Amino acid sequence: MLRLIIDTALGYMAMGISMDADILASVVVDRPVTLTTLGTKVMDFLLKTTHHEKNELEAIVVSAGPGTFTSMRAGISFAKGIGMGLEIPLVPVSTLDAMAHTVMYREGNIAAAIDGKNNNIYIAEYKVKGDSKERTSPDELFKAGGDNINRPYPVHLIGFEIERYKDALNGLYPQIQTWDRLEASRMIGALHSISYKGLYGIKPCSAVTFTPVYLRQPDIIKKSKI
Repeated sequence: MLRLIIDTALGYMAMGISMDADILASVVVDRPVTLTTLGTKVMDFLLKTTHHEKNELEAIVVSAGPGTFTSMRAGISFAKGIGMGLEIPLVPVSTLDAMAHTVMYREGNIAAAIDGKNNNIYIAEYKVKGDSKERTSPDELFKAGGDNINRPYPVHLIGFEIERYKDALNGLYPQIQTWDRLEASRMIGALHSISYKGLYGIKPCSAVTFTPVYLRQPDIIKKSKI
């Protein structure tokens, strides 16, 4: 199955082409001025590089959020436009799930965290054992400096632009074993792996009806009492 993979949820633009289990080509553009025009050019470049045509695409894997509102909405609008035009489904993958899959730890807990702006932090947690990662929390939104419940277990933290929340995160997770910064170049591989293996119960959906994960009211899941 030939798939286009798109990630704009965090402000940069990453795009790739995969065939079955293999990623054929990928590109990362840091802070593009316009996503729509550039997205078309990058998609055409990737298809030409891999010797495929747009009408051969069978699905679009998209980083579904949570993330940066403007860039995420632009990228998903682009993905939906391609999907509707070709009448192919979208395969939405949580941005936090993909982030967690960019780091390799054999044991322990992972917390994936994104700057949600205005002192907000998006977080999801995972349990790692061997080659498996199990999600142990929903997507959550925390207010930096708010009344957050201390989580007194060791974690590996993978984050995107969260350095300014260091004190808040050290308060939430007093036992941070490692503090990793997301490598955007690894997101295409993570999105592909999750979608190809069908992890976390993800399923294709209609490009017409798909809605991103904004994690704003009324969609926000209240922080759990752990």
